[in-house]
Amino acid sequence: MLSREPVFEILRKSVHLVSIFIVLIYEFFGKDAILWVLMVFLVTVLFLEYLRLEKGMRIPFFYMMYREEEANRPGGHIYFALGAIAAISLFSREIAYAAVLMTTFGDLVAALIGKSYGKRRIFRETFKNDKSLEGSVSEFITDLLVGLVITGNPIVSLVMAFIATLTETAVNRIDDNLVIPVFSGFSGQMTLFLLAYL
Repeated sequence: MLSREPVFEILRKSVHLVSIFIVLIYEFFGKDAILWVLMVFLVTVLFLEYLRLEKGMRIPFFYMMYREEEANRPGGHIYFALGAIAAISLFSREIAYAAVLMTTFGDLVAALIGKSYGKRRIFRETFKNDKSLEGSVSEFITDLLVGLVITGNPIVSLVMAFIATLTETAVNRIDDNLVIPVFSGFSGQMTLFLLAYL
């Protein structure tokens, strides 16, 4: 049976499953449409964050979704929206899809496996955190599968999965919802560019 912490983490991460809708809107209505949807979402959540952080209001339901360290700073959904906007604006369609979906599914699986089954805390010296090897490996496998399904390119998928996992594992103070789509998307786009000229 899952303890409360993994259940809470799944609940938090499940909000990011909107990434599926991001991909669907982009696919059926185009880049401009999804960028406008994301901007409306960003404006809305920034206003809600203003009420929460500046005015001390407890927005029903939403206040339960914040970690303790997010009590006095913006939540991950702000950075997720910014990361998605950056990826969609700058990268090709397939790379943007993969980057956004890796941010959601890789992070969700890493949190679930890491908090439920993580035993080997091998990153304490290198990255100064308690993230587990089990969580990182499960994230890498998930990201690799996402990349293969979306791009169909094993080299691009491998590079993106590695960068996404490394970023998630190494970053402590910068929100991973921003850096994963930006770094994994950039690495995937650069890999495609290099492969085209080899």
